[in-house]
Amino acid sequence: MAKFKFDPRFLLVVSRALAALGPSLIAFLVLQAEALSQGAETPISFCNVLFVGNLCAALTVGAWFGFGAIANDLRQLNRKLLLGLIINGALSALLSGLIFSALRFTTVTNAVLLARFGPVLYALVGALLLGQHILRKEWFGFSLIVVGIVSIVLASNMFQLNNGDLLILASSLVYATTSLIGKLMLSKACPLRTVVFMRTGVSALTFFAIANILFGPQHFADAFAGQLWIVMSVYALFVIVLAQFFWYAALEKLDTKTVGKWTVLSPVFGVIYALILNGERPSMVQISAFVVIMTGILISSSGKRQPKGMPDSAETSVSAS
Repeated sequence: MAKFKFDPRFLLVVSRALAALGPSLIAFLVLQAEALSQGAETPISFCNVLFVGNLCAALTVGAWFGFGAIANDLRQLNRKLLLGLIINGALSALLSGLIFSALRFTTVTNAVLLARFGPVLYALVGALLLGQHILRKEWFGFSLIVVGIVSIVLASNMFQLNNGDLLILASSLVYATTSLIGKLMLSKACPLRTVVFMRTGVSALTFFAIANILFGPQHFADAFAGQLWIVMSVYALFVIVLAQFFWYAALEKLDTKTVGKWTVLSPVFGVIYALILNGERPSMVQISAFVVIMTGILISSSGKRQPKGMPDSAETSVSAS
């Protein structure tokens, strides 16, 4: 598979711009469910959206690169890598499920800001596991991000923990885990197309299995009602497939600290989407926390760059052929 010719940092920012659209778009779809489904009762349910979205994504990747080529990739992988891909897909399903469930209890703006905890964890854990040195400025910047996150959790809920906010924080742990697994998969020369196909395909199968066990096959009766299939196909192409391809292409080339820093615009995109699609105007608490979080991101991004010629121990160059 041909490599992306763009700067990996550019791909990273574009991937976060597309991914940030997810929560706002899902919340929008829930509000517009009846119109899109032409009267069906529950077209935008937990499993319908996540199952249909990931199924469309897996079919898109398979159709574009060829199911035979992906099957050949899988046959050449050892059992550990294959198991890693399956675990990554299952964790992706858990991540999507946590975010979807959280949006029932908290605002999209809160979800976007609280999700900043994920990249911080990814940067810190990745740096520690892969032997990178974390600068004082970076520690200070990460600390400000955490302060902003804690202020949202406490102040916006009268110093009580909201179920939705807790679910978003839990999703941050899963995000950091899947990102590290994804980087490790790529460092083992696992083709990019196979990583994305398995992530979306396993996620779709996971949601399908869970829904059948808990609710029975009738749960999917409205999954393809009205225009939902068309809408979810577009959602899958841009928010899932392109976002993941750009994301993993960037992970190939960038170390964990750089990835943590260059997600700087993610909360900006998320807050803008929430305003445009959901009509959410940030509260003073959210605005204050946003300023603190962005300051922390900017400070952590201003650390000295590593001199050329000194390869980062976390940086891997892999051919996604």
